Amino acid sequence: MTGASILRLGAFAATLALAACGGSEPATEAKAGVVPPATPPTTPPTNPVASQPPSDAPPGLRFAWSAGFDGDAKFARSADGTYLVAWQPVGGSIPEAEPFDVRVAVARVDQGALAPDAAIAFDAEMPHHGHGMNLVPTCARGVTHGVFTVGGVLLHMPGRWVIAVDVVEGGLLERAQWNVDVE
Repeated sequence: MTGASILRLGAFAATLALAACGGSEPATEAKAGVVPPATPPTTPPTNPVASQPPSDAPPGLRFAWSAGFDGDAKFARSADGTYLVAWQPVGGSIPEAEPFDVRVAVARVDQGALAPDAAIAFDAEMPHHGHGMNLVPTCARGVTHGVFTVGGVLLHMPGRWVIAVDVVEGGLLERAQWNVDVE
């Protein structure tokens, strides 16, 4: 079974887990013995980080860039290349051991329209330490189609974090991810 097949099989469960996208509940602490929604296994990112949108960025992402992203936004293609995803901490930088919000923009590389019910999930983990965040972030749709705000992100200790954005559209899930060093 291929990785894409595994992601398709998990897309229904991921869609259910993403029901909070568009909600307004605050982030909650992870509780001992409570397993957060499953995410696909993390593999090292292969996408370079760019300070400007790529020249072939879809118009939707270029619009998102002009609507508030700046030169510090991180861009990557999703694993199967369907989406171009950008994220940036609101306020410009990741604070030290404090919760913060992240703005995320998603656009289809084929320049097609993103489905109205497309959803995202945001996650971060420290693979070298075997743990993720202590808070479960929430996601809200922005006014601009394809732009989301993720609240309650907490990278609680310094070191290498893998940031992942899962995009669910039409029952399929694709992940974009980045390595981020927090000092």
